[in-house]
Amino acid sequence: MKDTDTLEEFSSLAGQSSVLDDPLRRLDASMRRRALRLFFSACAVLLLVAAALMLRWRQPGEPLGGMAPSLAALATALACGLCRWRLPMRHAGAVSFVLMAAIMSLAVYVAALRGLGLYSVSLTLLSFLVAAGTIMLGLRAGAALAAFAGAAVALLAWVAGGAQTALDLTRHPIDERVVTHLFLIAAALVIGNGALRMTRRATQEATIRNARFRDLLSMAADWYWEIDREYRFVHLAEERPGASGLSLEKRRGRTPWEIADLGISDEDLDALRADLEAHRPLRGVMARRTGPDGAPLFLSISGEPRFDAQGNFSGYWGVGRDVSSEMRAEQAMRATEARYRELFRRSPSPQVLHRWGRVLDANAAAMALFGYTQRSSMIGQDLFSHYEAGDEERARERAAKIERMPLGGMLPAEEFNLRTLSRRRRIVATTSVRVDAEGGPATLSFFIDQTEASRAQEALRSSESLLSHLVAMSPDVVTLNELDSSRYLMVNKTWEQVTGFTREEALGRTPGELGIFHYKEQQQAVREALRNGEDLRAMPCVFRSKDGQLISMQMSAAAFEVDGQRYLVTNSRDVTESERRRMVHEAILSNASIGICLTRGERFVLVNRLVESMFGFAPDTLNGRHASAIWPSAAEHAAALTELEPRLAAGAQIEIERTMRRQDGSDFTCRILGKAVDPAHPSRGGTIWIMEDVTERRRVEAALAQAKDEAQAASRAKSAFLANTSHELRTPLNGLVGLARMLQQPDLDAGTRRGYLDQMLDSAESLSGLISDILDLAKIEAGRLTLETQSFGLRDMLASVRVAYLTLAESRGLRFAVEIDAAVPAWVLGDQLRLRQVLSNFLSNALKFTQQGGITLRVLARPEGRLRFEVADTGPGIDPAQHARLFEPFTQADESTTRRYGGTGLGLSISRELSTLMGGSVGLVSQPGQGATFWAELPLPAAEAAGRPAEPRALREFEGRRVLMVEDHPVNMLIAVAQLEQWGLQVEQAHDGRQAIAAVRAAAARGAPFDAVLMDVQMPVMSGHEATREIRRDFDAATLPIVALTAAALSSERDEALAAGMNDFLTKPIDAQRLRAALQRLIAAPQAAHAAPATPPTLVVVPGLKR
Repeated sequence: MKDTDTLEEFSSLAGQSSVLDDPLRRLDASMRRRALRLFFSACAVLLLVAAALMLRWRQPGEPLGGMAPSLAALATALACGLCRWRLPMRHAGAVSFVLMAAIMSLAVYVAALRGLGLYSVSLTLLSFLVAAGTIMLGLRAGAALAAFAGAAVALLAWVAGGAQTALDLTRHPIDERVVTHLFLIAAALVIGNGALRMTRRATQEATIRNARFRDLLSMAADWYWEIDREYRFVHLAEERPGASGLSLEKRRGRTPWEIADLGISDEDLDALRADLEAHRPLRGVMARRTGPDGAPLFLSISGEPRFDAQGNFSGYWGVGRDVSSEMRAEQAMRATEARYRELFRRSPSPQVLHRWGRVLDANAAAMALFGYTQRSSMIGQDLFSHYEAGDEERARERAAKIERMPLGGMLPAEEFNLRTLSRRRRIVATTSVRVDAEGGPATLSFFIDQTEASRAQEALRSSESLLSHLVAMSPDVVTLNELDSSRYLMVNKTWEQVTGFTREEALGRTPGELGIFHYKEQQQAVREALRNGEDLRAMPCVFRSKDGQLISMQMSAAAFEVDGQRYLVTNSRDVTESERRRMVHEAILSNASIGICLTRGERFVLVNRLVESMFGFAPDTLNGRHASAIWPSAAEHAAALTELEPRLAAGAQIEIERTMRRQDGSDFTCRILGKAVDPAHPSRGGTIWIMEDVTERRRVEAALAQAKDEAQAASRAKSAFLANTSHELRTPLNGLVGLARMLQQPDLDAGTRRGYLDQMLDSAESLSGLISDILDLAKIEAGRLTLETQSFGLRDMLASVRVAYLTLAESRGLRFAVEIDAAVPAWVLGDQLRLRQVLSNFLSNALKFTQQGGITLRVLARPEGRLRFEVADTGPGIDPAQHARLFEPFTQADESTTRRYGGTGLGLSISRELSTLMGGSVGLVSQPGQGATFWAELPLPAAEAAGRPAEPRALREFEGRRVLMVEDHPVNMLIAVAQLEQWGLQVEQAHDGRQAIAAVRAAAARGAPFDAVLMDVQMPVMSGHEATREIRRDFDAATLPIVALTAAALSSERDEALAAGMNDFLTKPIDAQRLRAALQRLIAAPQAAHAAPATPPTLVVVPGLKR
């Protein structure tokens, strides 16, 4: 019999019609195979016993072949037993019973046929069939078979000895064989019933264990697996198809680490392999796969090693469970916990988790409330130590109370006073709730900072008190009424003074009962406006006092609601005096020099004489006429109203210009200003208009606009001029760079090096002066550039120019000579810096364009104290057609010149402007290929030689003088202090305005005040202007001179410095001679000496040099 057939049959016997999963099938099959083996073993034993009895009881005369029917019957009974398992459940019992009864009948028939009767061996088959039938068909069927067998034995006994003899037991004892057969039949029935009970009990217990195991397995697992001793998958069964996401067909014979999509991480797979090889049980190995819907699928795998009867390892078997829902729930729980934790952290409401006041956690808002900057600093602190003395005890009582509460218990809000870490007092409302926390239940306290609210309430009470006093003392009439009944609830002192009624007379009564409004329609208008939800603003009305006096008032009113009750507050002002002023204004306006009129309802109600004469109307003929009478047409008037009325109603002042028409048909430009008298009621208040004939003014303005455009064009040219000043800056800068490079030569002697340094100093001073001149160009156009006319040594200046340009000329292989007419005076009166700038421009151009030959600077005397300066070169020359253009800003001879030589073309333009400003002129003499001669003729009259200051060592003018140097730049401070100390001055330093003020006051307090202050203008902390104004509160300009030092050269800066109280103004970089001159003028001692005039350096003087 096949195992599968036995399994199905045993399932039928056990009453199980379905199999949950494969491991349970295997368990059932194993149990049932054991039961079947036991059963059929018992049958075989019974068969052998029966065969032995047959052989034992065989009669001597009975041949062995005579036993064939009996043995055939036994074989047939055994076959029936086996076939019984193959028959359907509903037919198996009946068929088996009939076969067994037939076999019994056959056995009895054989015994009778042989004549052996009770001595026939075949009768031993009866007891075997009774036992087998009882086991196979049950007790009732076994009893029926036993009864049938007993009846057969009795029948044989009766046949053998006669029924009478066999049944007469008193005369003939029952034959030994009858008793034996009956005993065997009874014993077979008892044995069969016992075996039946044992089988049923075993089957029932196995079924119960099977069902229990099946229930546990269905709850604990979704699929079952087996691997062999080589760790290869040999079996896989699923409760739900696809539950594991694995396919046995694709994975049979493969180990877990050979399956790429098993879903176990490499680290976990290594650990799994180690456990398998060590034959350790597997618990909760996690695999992460992707389900059919794309969602992540989490599987938990567990297993046990298997060993055979000899203890040899035979593989693993185990189960798998889909824990995706648990994982998602766990993730959701962690996410929820994280959200609550984040909510706790980020909540703007201060929250503290504590146990008996000991802080376990706190959010940022709570840290800020209690004054902590680090959470770690607050955790572990006693929360109640921050409470004030009286409140700390209450807080601890609340903590003890909530500690006795279950989870979820809450205490209502209660107010406490506490002190922050910085001892600031805070007022808070606290609510506490019992929550579950790590380590057991804890208290979560919520805090609401009511400090500002308490202060606001206190401020509200103060403001209410203040408002009450203000209302009581207000010069306006202030009242409070019930809106519905109009009864007075409050009146101030001013109301009593204006109306003559007392407060006691007014409260509880209405304005109508007191007759406050003289005009009933005004009172009605107030009611209508308030009924429509409108607020009244400056409504004119007339009050009548208790004694009947009429008072002009302007009333404002507003309705409001408090706690369901509506109120009306009014503020009224006595405008009787203002009405009188209005009449005065009307008189004034009638004599005004501009046109003024008032329209109301689009008609003139007030027109002064100037409006009528402006539009050509006769006196007193415009009043009452429609406003369109002064417009060219009614359509234009309507269009203007459409445009202007919304703005007038909004209270805005309008200003327009329109072409209007006089009565004689002539047009003129009229400027019109308008404003509603009462924007809230424009139709009643009207509109005031101011009109002015601006025809001539607009003509003048047009001319001015044209002039302005021209000026702006010129200004743009000047801006371009400033943008291209690099040309002029480069000239002296080239000298500095060239000399600096020459100084890098290592074989220079000290004399040559000192000469180069002197030349660099001259170039730097020239550069500084040039920058100042460029910044003054705006002054030239504005006429505000002032020349510094003073006596200077012309030959000294020319010698300096020669030194500055000689080295540059020689470095280019050019000759450079200075020729002076013998008639040229040694000392002249003029602006030395401007003259040098003009000559520098000429020489720079000559050096730029001259490739070979030389350059000559000539100075010639001219009549009336004028001198002519010429710079002649041997360059390429210039076409006469280009001469005039060269003196225009940004212009050179042609574009190729710019590309070849560079520059902006500003030098000659600057020279022309400066020469013109000095009262001279400039020009050019040149032909192509013949070089060029630029000249400037300037008025420089002869002057007396000016004395030079003695050397600092011999000079005593600054002896004992103290100076405060205020400068924020360290390099500037270093240079200035060194220069001042060389002059014999005592110098103290300050780095900003505040330090300067402190130094001045400290020096005065010591009795050693400063003789002067050199003040930088722009400094951090406090500017020079602010510091000067502060110093001037204690010291006037005569007592303590202050000299401004600034890099700005605009006249506005000078004006601002002088306005701040400074005595003088010097621009940076500071010229040492100017600074010295300023100090001599302000603080030098009267005995300062002067040396004899200096002798100019030797230059080439050409007698009778003429040009």
